[in-house]
Order: sequence, then C-alpha cells, then structure tokens
Amino acid sequence: MAEPIASAAGGASLAVLFVSILGPTAGPQVLIVAAAITGAMWPLSAAETNSWLDGLWLLLRCTLTALVLTGLAAGVLERQWGVPVSEGLAPVALLIGAMGNGWRSVAAAVTQFAAAFAGRGGRE
Repeated sequence: MAEPIASAAGGASLAVLFVSILGPTAGPQVLIVAAAITGAMWPLSAAETNSWLDGLWLLLRCTLTALVLTGLAAGVLERQWGVPVSEGLAPVALLIGAMGNGWRSVAAAVTQFAAAFAGRGGRE
C-alpha cells in the first residue's frame, strides 16, 4: 500500500507541472469556467429538473454561454469603464452564468431594439 505522503507529493508535483505548462494559455479559460459554474449554481438551484441529466445540461449551457460571451463582455467593460480585462473576467462570467435561462428575455429585448432602430432608418 502506498504511503499517503508520497501519493500527495506526487499529485502535487503533477499539478505544479500542469499549471506551469498550461497556466499561461489555459488560465483565463479555467477562471471563466470556474466562475461560470459558480454562477450557474443559482439557476440550477431554482430549476425544476426531472433528472440529473437535465441539471447537467443546464449547467453545461450556462457554462458554455459564459465561455463564449465573457471575453467580449470583458472587452466592452474595459473600453467603457476602464476595468482591465484580466480583472473583469471572473465577475462577468459569474453574472453570465447566473443568468441561466434568462437569455431569452435579453435576446427578445435586443431584437426589439434592433427592429425599432432599423424602423427609424438608423436615426436616433
């Protein structure tokens, strides 16, 4: 039987190796995924799911949505308010993940605004 100390040390050194190799490239994505999963726990706790697969699907949808939209939203946040992208990734991913299934109302509002804007011929 392996000694627990030796196993923990081997696991820790393996983790250090992966972080040192993948950290610079995968760091922001891991941060976004962790924050999005944390945010997605709110809609998951309120959702009525019939099985664990339904809950997993909701969690996956929220996380993937945050993974796709966080970089764009953090860039807008930096241009508008001067918050550096590196500092805006986690809060933005958390909020996007927390929206859960609320994206339908956001998409409807954006569509309605775009239709009204196009109806005026682009004038304000």
